[in-house]
Amino acid sequence: MHFRDRPDLVGVIGGMGPLAGADFMTKVIQLTPGEHDADHVPLIVCSCPQLPERVPAIMTDDAPSPLPALVDRVRFLVDAGAKALAMPCNTAHYWYDDMAAKAGVPFIHIADAAVAALVRRGVPKGPVGLIGTKGTIKAKIYEPRLAAAGYSCIAANQAVISEIVLPGIELVKRNRLAEAATLFERAVRILVETAAVPVVLLACTEIPVGIGNPVGWLAQHTLDPNAALAQATVDWALQQRNG
Repeated sequence: MHFRDRPDLVGVIGGMGPLAGADFMTKVIQLTPGEHDADHVPLIVCSCPQLPERVPAIMTDDAPSPLPALVDRVRFLVDAGAKALAMPCNTAHYWYDDMAAKAGVPFIHIADAAVAALVRRGVPKGPVGLIGTKGTIKAKIYEPRLAAAGYSCIAANQAVISEIVLPGIELVKRNRLAEAATLFERAVRILVETAAVPVVLLACTEIPVGIGNPVGWLAQHTLDPNAALAQATVDWALQQRNG
């Protein structure tokens, strides 16, 4: 079988940011059951970070939209043979509907994957916390899908986002992960303590990169949507492979 004809071939819209896309691919590999190289999920990756900034396009009316560039990546991956798409960037899901309309193949939504992970984990229905970019929070990427499953969303306040989360994200972009991890854990603790939520969604794919592999209290009180998206991708691929 030519690789383009594989029913389990997944296209990855990466580069937002580059480490987040690489983290997603690593998690797909780690979550795939198999004993040999050929057991793993075939991926076509478009990691091209050169596109208009997502957050300004959501927050203001005069910033250039990344949608044309995102649609171009969708078409590139589908033309290359992708039978489904995944996009390890929360904020870019603001344009999900327009991108999915152009795809013509299944497009796994990161918030749907995160909700499924909450259910699998047995998180009680009710409020959960969220930290992420201002664009993700303003666009309410998660709220409708959480509500459909019986959850609600409490996002960190503006001060926590501006003074702790966003500086942490910028540190990840500069590969200063240890410094970023300290800030992200602080933001999670503030939200858990002030809002009494059982779990905080790490709703920027660069936050889990900064945190790494959480243990103890931090692991108990966080959920990684990038890992959830990776699990949903593996589940989809194996279902197609096994018929």
